[in-house]
Amino acid sequence: MRQQDAIMRQLAQKVTDFIEPVVPYMVIGSKRAAEEAGNKVGPAVWELKKKLWEKLFSRDRPELKEAAGDLVIAPADPEVKQVLIRAIINSFEKDPDLAKEISSFMEDEIIQRMLLEQRMRAEDGSVKLIKQNSSEKTRVLEEFNKLLEEFTAKNNTVSTAYDLEQLEAGQGKEETMEKALDFASKIQYGDLRSQALSLIVPYLKGPEKVKLIEKTLYSTSNIQDEDERARVLSSLVPHLKRQGKEEIIEDILDFSPHIQYGDAKFQILSLLIPHLEGSNNEVILEKALEMAAGIQSEFLRVQALSLLIPHLKGQRKGEIIEEALELASNLKDKDMRPQALSFIILYLDETRKKEIFEKALEMATGIKSESRRAQALFSLVPYIGGSEK
Repeated sequence: MRQQDAIMRQLAQKVTDFIEPVVPYMVIGSKRAAEEAGNKVGPAVWELKKKLWEKLFSRDRPELKEAAGDLVIAPADPEVKQVLIRAIINSFEKDPDLAKEISSFMEDEIIQRMLLEQRMRAEDGSVKLIKQNSSEKTRVLEEFNKLLEEFTAKNNTVSTAYDLEQLEAGQGKEETMEKALDFASKIQYGDLRSQALSLIVPYLKGPEKVKLIEKTLYSTSNIQDEDERARVLSSLVPHLKRQGKEEIIEDILDFSPHIQYGDAKFQILSLLIPHLEGSNNEVILEKALEMAAGIQSEFLRVQALSLLIPHLKGQRKGEIIEEALELASNLKDKDMRPQALSFIILYLDETRKKEIFEKALEMATGIKSESRRAQALFSLVPYIGGSEK
């Protein structure tokens, strides 16, 4: 069974990778879209991808069409792509003949050659990019270090009373700070940008601090690598521990609609929430809920809501619990539902806790993929009663 799961997933992944570049044109389905797709990938390639698409959608699979549509709306969201892969797997499981037909199609010599060429182009592009980037990164880092040295010199060097007056007045210092931040924000390499921004953030201060933090967040949110984003965000923590933190948090929450990617919103919100401890500011909490509502991934949205629940009270807390349960119970990727429910179980009363746990456990045990079933069951372990462990 495990081997069969792996084969199905590998096939679904291969199919998704093959059609992904033309999914928007397929979903639109117009003559103009077909012409543009042909121009983009070439007429012969377009015809093959179109043929594969037609095979996939030759049966009525609404969840497959919905997943493909979501990929058009959020092409950068890896979870959305996984939902499409899962929908394709489900189609194969429901229709083994379709799986065989698609597998045979993908094994065609022409398709295999296309996939190989596609991989080679990607790898060749990566190698060239690495070679080009190596010397360029060194130059960028050297230029940034000069700016940072200039700023720290102004920030730390006080040799006369006049220097002290100038420093306290912030003359030149904020200008240099903004110049360094502007430079760092425009660095195109995500790892280097995160390194540069994390060096600058601790120095942010003065009347323009909030504006500079917002600029930092916007630039950080466009770094694709989650760990690199985390590096910058963690450097913001000291600002959230100081006096006036609520004002900074509120400003960041107000700024959140400008943050494009849902996973970045989740990451930023996760950073802010621990600093709401003891806060009775309902305005801030509502703004945090608004930010959570803007997270496109429903799984991450459930997780964000679960982090906010302990800070809510009364009727509002109950409403958010119900909203989170509804979302978790209806995730498009059914295999993720048990884990999503596990985020909420903790906040339920005993009767409801038992009901939702049993529901989640039933979902988890019904997952066909062994690895995903294990992941789902593991998320429920903390709630298993002593007699069931």
